[in-house]
Amino acid sequence: SSGPRRARGMGPRAAAALALAALFRHAAANSMYLAKLCRGHACKNPNFPILDYIEAKRQCYCRGHPCWRDNGLVHTCADADFPYLKFSFDASRNLLCECSSVPHHSSLYISRDLCPGHFCEDPRFPVLDWDEDRAHCICRAQPCWSIQGKRHKCEDPDFPILRYREDHPDRKGDP
Repeated sequence: SSGPRRARGMGPRAAAALALAALFRHAAANSMYLAKLCRGHACKNPNFPILDYIEAKRQCYCRGHPCWRDNGLVHTCADADFPYLKFSFDASRNLLCECSSVPHHSSLYISRDLCPGHFCEDPRFPVLDWDEDRAHCICRAQPCWSIQGKRHKCEDPDFPILRYREDHPDRKGDP
């Protein structure tokens, strides 16, 4: 079967080393909407690698992967064909943890708060995002796949997740 696999849960002690080994380097958002909301933000602590947003506070923050602390379980992915831990939320906002062949993460704000029950199955458009103009959920291509005519990718297997971020307009540097 070529679809995603359900992640295996284990107790926090047994999984601590595995979770730390799977940490990300620096985080930003794959969602262009979240990148716009959180311009200038980057998550540099590997324990909190996912950039997220709290709408009520209008505040960006860095968080851990929700499958690392799922009601006392730390989910891991041991299948070499599906080594990447992925999360989503069903329409009732229940957390779903799976193993995927594609390295990717989202934000809880997009996945749970704005787009619960939405999934992006097409590998050409794997990023769940919010279309601010039309006020609905969309699946888009990874923004880094086409920046100034260049398709970016991550070659290092220890850091496989390609991340898109935006700086403030007055700051120099690549997005």
